[in-house]
Amino acid sequence: TQSKGSTISSGVRAAAATLNVPLERLETSNVNSPGSPNQMSPTDKGHHLHHMMGGHPGQHQSPHHLHHLHHQQQQQQLMDEFEDMHIDHGGLADSSPPPTMMGGYGNEGRLHGGMKHGINGQQQSQQQLQQQSQHNSPYGGERSPTDGGMAGRAGSGGGTGSGMIVNHKGSPMGNGNGNYSDMHIVAGGHHENDSSPTQTSLTKHSLLQFAMQHFRTDDEFKSNRSDKRAMRNQHADLVKWQGYPLRAPLLRLPADLTPLALECFDCVLRYCGDLAVDPELSEVKCVYTVLMHCHKHLALRDEVYCQLMKQTTANRSACPDSAQRAWRLLSILAAYFGCSDALRPYLIEHLTSAASDRRRPCHGTAAVCLTNLRKTARCGGRKNVPSVEEVTAVSAGRSARRQIYRLPGGAERIVNTRCSTVVGDVIAELCSLLGIESPAEQQEFSLYCIVQGDAFTMPLAADEYILDVTTELLKSGQPFYLIFCRSVWHFALKRDPAPTPLYIEVLFNQVAPDYLEGLLLELPNGGAPSPDYVRDMARIAAILHRAADLNHLPAMKEIKFLLPKPALSLRELRPAQWVALVQSAWPSVAGLSPIQVKAQFLNVLSSWPLFGSSFFAVKRVWADENPMEEPSPMWRELILALNRRGVLFLDPNTHETMQHWPFNEVISTRKVRSEDGALFLDMKVGNLLQQRVIRVQTEQAHEISRLVRQYITMAQAQQRDRRE
Repeated sequence: TQSKGSTISSGVRAAAATLNVPLERLETSNVNSPGSPNQMSPTDKGHHLHHMMGGHPGQHQSPHHLHHLHHQQQQQQLMDEFEDMHIDHGGLADSSPPPTMMGGYGNEGRLHGGMKHGINGQQQSQQQLQQQSQHNSPYGGERSPTDGGMAGRAGSGGGTGSGMIVNHKGSPMGNGNGNYSDMHIVAGGHHENDSSPTQTSLTKHSLLQFAMQHFRTDDEFKSNRSDKRAMRNQHADLVKWQGYPLRAPLLRLPADLTPLALECFDCVLRYCGDLAVDPELSEVKCVYTVLMHCHKHLALRDEVYCQLMKQTTANRSACPDSAQRAWRLLSILAAYFGCSDALRPYLIEHLTSAASDRRRPCHGTAAVCLTNLRKTARCGGRKNVPSVEEVTAVSAGRSARRQIYRLPGGAERIVNTRCSTVVGDVIAELCSLLGIESPAEQQEFSLYCIVQGDAFTMPLAADEYILDVTTELLKSGQPFYLIFCRSVWHFALKRDPAPTPLYIEVLFNQVAPDYLEGLLLELPNGGAPSPDYVRDMARIAAILHRAADLNHLPAMKEIKFLLPKPALSLRELRPAQWVALVQSAWPSVAGLSPIQVKAQFLNVLSSWPLFGSSFFAVKRVWADENPMEEPSPMWRELILALNRRGVLFLDPNTHETMQHWPFNEVISTRKVRSEDGALFLDMKVGNLLQQRVIRVQTEQAHEISRLVRQYITMAQAQQRDRRE
């Protein structure tokens, strides 16, 4: 509703509604702004209005024309508020302001990432503005014969384009050959297919907008900062493609980084084919130089990003691959390094506008750039400089490397590993092969890097880049294996739907060694286990025999390798008794396939209390009240087991549980290293009323702490899901 003292007429209100301009802004600043018609003398006003209509001073205007002059004066007030928009009128083509873009209206109300204009419920205002534009434009809504097809269509269906971008050769933004043209608004019509990867436009997050705020300014423009047209012309030249070296960096960099910034741009030009090939500077060395400089100097990353955004904007190189190679180099940079918070929205807008337009030949590479940049923002980017072999492959367009990942039991799977692939990506892909699609369930699996000669190992972090790990190990010449396995057993075994054969194979090969070692077997008071356990062990022995794809009845010399080690030393059961028990269980499994008996193996053991445990040998444990006077049982070497039940301390011989804390009683963990280098893990356990600290000495303190934290996190997430 118009306020009582409002100075804005209905014509301007209609245009403002169409362009989403706050009316308060026009009321407070537009009416009395310098240079507006309200501030002109009567003679200047007349000349101003005649000039807007394409007329000449002294030419008589009819009342009908004066009516349109009134509306045109209102619209000129509105246009003065938008320094990034320009409508070219007759006789002014040679002195037009720098390139601007005013979106045509379509379903999305968007043109190449430019300013968004709402159109729903605005047909009347839109028609009013369109009629005014058509009345004053010398093109009269027709397509200009000089339109080189630089602009894409404003939208599809629904909305009607109210503006059209027309290119004028010989404009201030031309490159001297007439290849790059200024862009102006002409009412009516639609846009041709875009032959340029990215247009120069001044929108909220365009490169031109960023340049006006952050790019350097030459001395001739520093003296008159109020000359916005001159400054905008200068910055518009800086944000479009050029085929010759820079004289100075685009950004305001320290003096010591200036030579490196110029060297990076030279490498960009040579890689894209815009400069003659230097025999001593191969394509790989160009890429490697850029990555090395960005790795060592964080301030150069924004500079190189701006250079590549520049080279992918209106690229008119004589080299046909220049634009595509610039986009490829941009995708490489986005896979390794992030950018500053100030540049990020402008870079994302640059990539999104190119990736979303499928008519552009670069849209696929731009989408890869966007994916790499988002992953870099999430994971932090590569930590180590890539190898020459990796750069050679990436610069040649071979973005994926065939990396071998080992599964429990010795099976191998090959996953295409890219320069931006992180551990979490590999885990998700391998889990999908196992039929595990739930993200929560995928968190139970880890990727370990086993280096030959290392006694202990830690799982790789989910956001760690695979090629960061392998590159360093390959440089040092150390043999290593990347092993995928299940480290947390919070969720029950998959039964419905039926698990995949690979799922059964992986878990079987992971559990079987612990079973045969006897870690899952409890022997109360050192005696024989219960009859149920004895029957299970006899059945499992027959299962293991069939799992090896053997069809004959197991004999005594084979059965001793099919039982847990502690079972062989039991006095209560002699070898002949074991043979009889195993052979009696054989008929029930003899007709099954190996994968079927492996599934039975997991089902039988899943009812055992220690199934799904991770076992750690610890040297000693004591409480914090008086550790030197702790009772003797707590000084014995113990086995620490972690499973879904909590933290358990087991007797090393009988595997009986000596102490047990569920995870809801584990308050915190802390790793401590003593002066002599011994590593300890402190676990604070108890409740709000009573707490104590259990200290464990083990070189695997980091892994124990990680697993405890992961179990607690998964249990809390499951509780939240149940409440919801």
